Amino acid sequence: MPTTDFFLGEELDLRTTLINLVLVLILGQILAWHYVRFSPVLSNKPKLARIFVFIAATTMLVISLVKTSLALSLGLVGALSIIRFRTPIKEPEELAYLFLAIGVGLGMGADRRITTLVVFAGILVYMGLISLRSARSLPPRMIVHVAGQLEPSEGAGPGTETAASSTLRRLIAEVEKDVPRVDLRRVDTEGNGFNATLVLDLERSDQVAELLTRIQSVLPSGSVSVVDGDGLD
Repeated sequence: MPTTDFFLGEELDLRTTLINLVLVLILGQILAWHYVRFSPVLSNKPKLARIFVFIAATTMLVISLVKTSLALSLGLVGALSIIRFRTPIKEPEELAYLFLAIGVGLGMGADRRITTLVVFAGILVYMGLISLRSARSLPPRMIVHVAGQLEPSEGAGPGTETAASSTLRRLIAEVEKDVPRVDLRRVDTEGNGFNATLVLDLERSDQVAELLTRIQSVLPSGSVSVVDGDGLD
C-alpha cells in the first residue's frame, strides 16, 4: 500500500477537507462575534462563544469521516447514544446558536458550501435586524428590589394605615413621578422588615440615578438593587 494511501485513505480528499476546515473556522468566529454583539442573554457570553468554533469544526470532522462509510455512520449513532451533557442551557437563544454551529459543521462536512454560506448569512442578518429593532423599539426595563426596616406608625389602630401600606404607597408614588409604567410584582413584610419588587419601563437609562435617590428618601436605611430586565415579560 502506498504511503499516501496509508495516511490519507483512498476516499479522503485532503484539499477539500482543508478548504472546509478554513471555512468552518471563519464562520465559527463570525458566529461567536454575532452572539456576543447581538444576543440579549445575561450569561457570560464570551465564555460560551469560544466553543462555537470547536463545535462547528468537530461536527465537520465527524461528518467528513462517516459520510462515505455506512459502518462508521452506524458506529457514530452508537457512540453518541452514550454521551450525556450535564451543563444546563439557561437561555433558549443559547441553544439556537449551538444548533447553528452544529449546522455549519454538518453543511461543510457534507460539502454543501454554497447552501451553508447562504443560509448561515441569512439567519445571522435576520437575527441581527430583529435584535436592533427590538433595542430601538423597547424602552429600557429595570427590575428594582427594595428592602429595609419600617418605622412604627404613630397612633396605629383599627382603620388606620399600617407602616407597610404607608411605605408601599409612598414608594409607588415616588417611583411613578417620571416612570411611564410601574408593575408591582411582589411585596413581603415580616415584623419590621419590608421587601418589594417592581418592574419599571423607563424612558431613558439615565433615570436610574434619580430613581435611586427618590426610593432612598422613602427608606433611608434600606437597600436598593437594580437589575436589567429586558428579557422579562
